[in-house]
Amino acid sequence: MTKVLLPCIVVAASALPLPGGAHSGFDLTAFGRLPVSANGRMESFDSVARTALVKIRGEATTDPTMWLLEVLAKPDTADTRRVFLVKSKELLDKLQLQAASDGTNHYSFKDFGSKASAINDQAKQLASVKASDRAPWQEELIALREKLILYERLKNSLLPNTRLQQDAKGKPITFDFAAELARYRTDLDEALRVDAGRRRGSPERLAVPVEMRIRTFARLFQVVSSTGMLAVVPPPRPTRSGTDWKNLGTIIVNSARGQKVPAPVTFYAGMASAFAQDKPEAFNAQVAQYREWLAANDVEVRKARLK
Repeated sequence: MTKVLLPCIVVAASALPLPGGAHSGFDLTAFGRLPVSANGRMESFDSVARTALVKIRGEATTDPTMWLLEVLAKPDTADTRRVFLVKSKELLDKLQLQAASDGTNHYSFKDFGSKASAINDQAKQLASVKASDRAPWQEELIALREKLILYERLKNSLLPNTRLQQDAKGKPITFDFAAELARYRTDLDEALRVDAGRRRGSPERLAVPVEMRIRTFARLFQVVSSTGMLAVVPPPRPTRSGTDWKNLGTIIVNSARGQKVPAPVTFYAGMASAFAQDKPEAFNAQVAQYREWLAANDVEVRKARLK
């Protein structure tokens, strides 16, 4: 079932070009080859990025993997990238969008701002109209809604970025996934220790602040569990099918109920934080360590497409 568009942050969009990673220092090729399950099918991150960018923008630009990394880990920046193609002048008029100053027909996620709800509502109404009876701008409106949904599902595949942006209230996101996950795992260990003691008759109870941190962190990742498009956590015994891979948010939500947090979650937290903090050496180290883990656990690392 198609997801309803999540609420958007209304901020003026900047005319930033798509990112170029040739001299960024980040090992985009190695990351792009990492396996991921998208809609139940095994792919590489590079393939997912290219396919998504073609659907949204109409073409794959020079560094789709860098673009996807921004969507996953630097959403404040990704939301300013002009990747949404709008051809119909009538649709632009209906949405009250100004023509792009750079002379292109591409707009950013932030350009749509609070218009997302109206786009969603109008597209739903048009769903009951025969395709042959729709005006060209109406067809494009429906397609635009699907592009926005795809973008936001990608955006919430690793981190609850929409929720984090809402909580930041227009300020830059400061959430450090690696640090927060480390504290969460420490809190989980404490919860397990206290629970084991109570089973032996100990009267000790888990400290309220610890319990609240566990609940808050797990609740935050419910957005990823319910909305995220990608399943990045391989099963204990990997197969060639992508249907048994797990959504990272679901893993974290279930961990609050006593399930173990597997190693891939830690690797992805490290990658996300390093990329968000512009630390290519730390990012590359996490990618390399995860590739070693995948090899040790017989998970195939897929070949990235040639750029």
